[in-house]
Amino acid sequence: MKMYRRCFTCCLAFFWIGWALPACAESKVVVYPAPADGNMAGDYKVAVNGKEVFVFNNPVAAIAAFDFEGEAEIAVTPTKDVKWVDIRPMRLGIKPKVKDNCIRFKISQPCTLSIELNKYPLRHPLFLFANPIEKNAPKPGDKGVHYFEAGKVHTPGVIEVNEGEVVYIAGGAVVEGAILANNANNIRVCGRGILDGTKMRDLMGSRRMRFVQFSDCNNVEVEGIILSNSKTWQIMPANCNNVTIRNVKIVSDNGSDDGIDIVSTRNVTIQNCFVHTKDDCVVIKAFPGGPRYPGRDANTPGPDVNNVLVKDSVFWNSAWGNALEIGFELRASAVNNVTFKNCDIIHVEDGATFSIHNGDFATVSNIRFEDIRVEDSTQKLFDFAIFLSQYSGDRPRDPNLRQTRYLHGAWDGVWSVNDEQRKEHSEKRGHIKNVYCKNISVVDGRTPFSIIYGFDDKHQVENVTFENLTIHGKTIKNAEDGQFWIENAKSIKFIDSAKK
Repeated sequence: MKMYRRCFTCCLAFFWIGWALPACAESKVVVYPAPADGNMAGDYKVAVNGKEVFVFNNPVAAIAAFDFEGEAEIAVTPTKDVKWVDIRPMRLGIKPKVKDNCIRFKISQPCTLSIELNKYPLRHPLFLFANPIEKNAPKPGDKGVHYFEAGKVHTPGVIEVNEGEVVYIAGGAVVEGAILANNANNIRVCGRGILDGTKMRDLMGSRRMRFVQFSDCNNVEVEGIILSNSKTWQIMPANCNNVTIRNVKIVSDNGSDDGIDIVSTRNVTIQNCFVHTKDDCVVIKAFPGGPRYPGRDANTPGPDVNNVLVKDSVFWNSAWGNALEIGFELRASAVNNVTFKNCDIIHVEDGATFSIHNGDFATVSNIRFEDIRVEDSTQKLFDFAIFLSQYSGDRPRDPNLRQTRYLHGAWDGVWSVNDEQRKEHSEKRGHIKNVYCKNISVVDGRTPFSIIYGFDDKHQVENVTFENLTIHGKTIKNAEDGQFWIENAKSIKFIDSAKK
C-alpha cells in the first residue's frame, strides 16, 4: 500500500511538472527583418531572448520594436560609456543591471519604454516598443489591402484610402509617405512597421494635408504602427465619428508636429500609445474641417467634440506645446466629456502638462484627468485659461500687432488686451467649467507651477476640483501649497481624499 501511494505521488508529481514546464517555456518573441537601406541606428544594439532586433535611427531617438508573449530578456549595448540608466515610465519599476557596458532587464507584459543614459541632457535615448503578438494580420493580395511587406523601404507617396480599405505596414517595413482618407467609412491602418515622414513634404507635392489625415470618416482604426519624424500634425481625424487609436508609437521633434489632433470629432478612444513630440502630444480642437481643412480662420462654428477617452499611454513633450491639451482653436458650441486616465507623463520640457487653452467661443465642460503620474514637468503642471491668442478666430489681422501685443510670458501666442480691447473681444470668448482632476501625482523632477485664468467676469473658469493632488509626496490642500495663480475663477476646490 505504501509502495502504491509512493508511485501515485511520483506520477502526480511528474504530471504537474509536465503540465508546468510548457508554461515556463512558452515565451515567444517575434523580431522583424531589417530593411537593407532602412536607416539603421549605429549607437545601440538590441537583442531579445538572444534574437537581434532592428534598431531604426530617428533624429530624436533610436527605435527598436518586437512582438512577444511570456517573458522577454532584453540586452541593450550602447556605443556610449554607460554610468547611469533610467528606464521610464518609472511606474514599471524596471531596475536594469549594467555589466561590460551592456544593459539587461526582463519584462513580462507589453509596454513602451524610454531608456535614457547618464541623466541629463537627454540625447538620443532608446525607445523600446514591446508589442503583443500580432493576430489576424492581412496577407499580400487580400482584397482592399494596401500591403507593404517586411524588409523593404517603400515610397508610395500619398496613400489614398477608400471605403472599407486597410493599410497594412508589416513589421520590418519602412514606408516613406502619408495617408489620406476623405468621406471613407470602416477603414483601418495597422501593422508593426514604420511610417516615415522625413520626405513627406517632397512626396506630397502641392497637397496641403497632415501625415495621417481622416476627413468626414466613420469607424476608423489605427493600430500598432510607428510614426517617425513627421514635419506636421501626425494623426488627425477631422469631423469623424468612432475613431480608435491603439498601440501607436509617435516619435518626432519638429515644429508643429502635434502627435494626435482630435478635430471636431466624436467618440474617440486613444489607448496604449507612446508619443514623443516637440509640439502637443495629444490635442483636442474644434473648427470647420473635413475636406475644407485647414479652414482654421473661419469664425463660424465647426462640429462639436464629444466623448474622447485617452488612457494607458506614455507621453514625452519636448520644447514646444503641451502634453495633454484642449485648445487653442475651439470654434464650436461645445467640447464635452473628455477623459485622460491612467497615463505616465515622463517628460514635459516646456509648456504645460495638463492644459485647457480656450482661445475661442466654445464651452469646454466635463473634463476629467485621473490616475496620472508625472515624472518630469519643468514649467506648468495645470494651465486652464481663457484668452485672446494668435490662433483665435477674432484675432487682429494687422501683422504689426504680433510684435507689439505679443505676451512673452507663461503662454504661447497670447496677446495682451487693455480694458477697451477686453470688452471688444469678450463676446467671442468661451467658458471652461466642470473639470475634475483626481489622483494626479508629480513623482520626480522639479516643482512646477499652475495657472487658472478666466478672461473676465462673464467668462470665468468655474468648478474645478483637485482631489488627492500630490507633488513629491505632499498632498496639495490649497492654491498656495501647489503654487497656483488663480484669476477670474470661481469654485476652485482642493480635496484631500484621505480626510473625506
